[in-house]
Amino acid sequence: MRLSKLLISHSIIQSSIAVVSALLPLQFATSLQAQSFNEMASESSAQAFYADVQRRISAGIDDGPSYQLSRDYTLTPEQEAQLEQRRQDDETVERLRKDPVFMRYWQGYWDHYQARAEAQPGEFCAATYVNLHGSVTLTGADKSWDGGLLMFVGKDIPRPKAFREISASLTQDDGRPATVRIYNMPASSEMPGVGTLIFAVPSMPAALSGMRNEQRFVIAIDGKEVFRMSWKDGKKASNALRKCIRKR
Repeated sequence: MRLSKLLISHSIIQSSIAVVSALLPLQFATSLQAQSFNEMASESSAQAFYADVQRRISAGIDDGPSYQLSRDYTLTPEQEAQLEQRRQDDETVERLRKDPVFMRYWQGYWDHYQARAEAQPGEFCAATYVNLHGSVTLTGADKSWDGGLLMFVGKDIPRPKAFREISASLTQDDGRPATVRIYNMPASSEMPGVGTLIFAVPSMPAALSGMRNEQRFVIAIDGKEVFRMSWKDGKKASNALRKCIRKR
């Protein structure tokens, strides 16, 4: 790959200032070329000069004052590798942007359902917020209990061999950490690579009233952070849960 071709392709996504700044420090620039650049810069204002650089590079014009390097230099293998990695990264990002499933996880979304297939109307009403960091679920129970469960799923949560009850530190938004008892579910083949923590919620109405539109949860076990995640549109989710629970 030649540097002259590189300048044309990069001009599409970079300003002229960045292009010129990248060219100037090159060790192979001769003193004569540096002098020519200084003379050119002194002949016109910096703003007009950079505007002309941008116009010429964008149009692929090589005539005019020689403020671009006139010699054709070959990139080193390290530079070639860096450019190839950048190209691959750009292609990956572009593919992900066009993937509706990935973008849904990237932006985060709520899913509303009943947590048990055989549930009666108003029972086991659940709302799950999912994004690339994991998920947070608030679910109710049946008519015999007014409480519910708050469940967190994430890749850094411990995955014990057996069910256990442990102490953890829970921080919501900018509040002070609170020490709570929490259930740590065993590793599951249905959810490989992630762990699960569950809090008992004494009152679903109280939990719904406490839901904020934007809310952050941070959980630490033995002083080590194992979960950090935020949701959005919490008010809509709480309203949907209330609507489901009222069907009891």
